[in-house]
Amino acid sequence: MTAQDKELAQLHDAIVDDVKLLVDKYMSIIGWDVPENDENNAKSKLLYIIKDAIEEIEEEENSID
Repeated sequence: MTAQDKELAQLHDAIVDDVKLLVDKYMSIIGWDVPENDENNAKSKLLYIIKDAIEEIEEEENSID
């Protein structure tokens, strides 16, 4: 295991927590702005947006290589 791998392993839980906080942040905003909010539907769509953003970042990284 490289030093980079060890560092990423140590950061794993913090990264997961940050992503959960990101979801909570935007779910709160959606809840404030949309009184008739369907929370399950909104969370599903929000997670799709986050996954799409990750795929976009991966594609950008792959185009650099």
